[in-house]
Amino acid sequence: MSTAVADRPIPLSRVWSGSKIIAEDLTGEDLSDVLELHSDASAWWVLPRDHDYGAVEVRHIAQALDLDEPAIRDLLAEDRRAKFDTIGQARLVITNAVSIDKDSSRIMAHPVSMIATDRAVICLVDPNPDFQPAQLLCHKEEMIAKGGIEAAVQMIIGAVIHSYQEALQWLEDSGDSLANALFEERPLSKPEQLYAFKLRTALSHLRRLTDPMRTVMTDIINSPPQGRKGKGGRDPSISRHWVLLSEQEARVANAADALRETLSSIFDTSLALADVRLNQIMKKLTAWAAILAVPTLVTSFVGMNVKFPLVGSLTGFWVYLLFMIVASMVLYFVFRAKDWL
Repeated sequence: MSTAVADRPIPLSRVWSGSKIIAEDLTGEDLSDVLELHSDASAWWVLPRDHDYGAVEVRHIAQALDLDEPAIRDLLAEDRRAKFDTIGQARLVITNAVSIDKDSSRIMAHPVSMIATDRAVICLVDPNPDFQPAQLLCHKEEMIAKGGIEAAVQMIIGAVIHSYQEALQWLEDSGDSLANALFEERPLSKPEQLYAFKLRTALSHLRRLTDPMRTVMTDIINSPPQGRKGKGGRDPSISRHWVLLSEQEARVANAADALRETLSSIFDTSLALADVRLNQIMKKLTAWAAILAVPTLVTSFVGMNVKFPLVGSLTGFWVYLLFMIVASMVLYFVFRAKDWL
């Protein structure tokens, strides 16, 4: 029996009351009917982010909650903005989860839109294996039974922030691997420079997502999703958890800002090492050119069609040869002393 439960597909919606699950995998009007039938029940519903089904259902829900057209456009937007809004009893949260494509060194954003009321939370998200809210909500049913809709929203937001942390950790590890190459006192190779550029692009993408989330987290703390009327006081641990999530997101955003400086310094250090290596090469070329210039000068001078002392004699050959060798050796040791060779 446990194997059958484990192999059962993850439901995309669930209605529950306390610790009792009333129904699963309901859609649209069926979900609404069950909520009306069970006045003490709550529900979550995860919709695919597509134009054929998810967008249509979101419009129906928005009309039922008297959401205006700008709010619907925000929920269905693909511009990767993060936003929080309060419209009547409903709370609208628009954010983005991220995933990592290590093969192409890219960070991909997956828009997440939520509508939270006192009895239901509807989540519109891109289907992808790296971010599955339905699976998360199913595995945390005890916490949701205790904390209600607000706890469900908290878990999805927490999963979004966790995706930021994983992306940041990957960027930090990749930056450390590039820094290790610099500790070897060598500039970055061409593939490493290209990899560093891709990391900077991915980091810029991540920062565009984490920075606006600071404001969203502040707004959620000030105006969290409301519980059902007639219930007991709000669980203080939920309020504290919102603060912890906000602090966690702020740390990720601050770390992303600091990492930008780190990657910039890696580029600058690599360029400095390349300049140092080029200067060393130029010094060596200059030194060897000066050393080779001595025998060139002597042979050119002696080879002129002019009578010189000892020209054409065996003694002259050995004298001029000895002079070239001594002069070249003197220059060699001078350049060695000046660390040009």
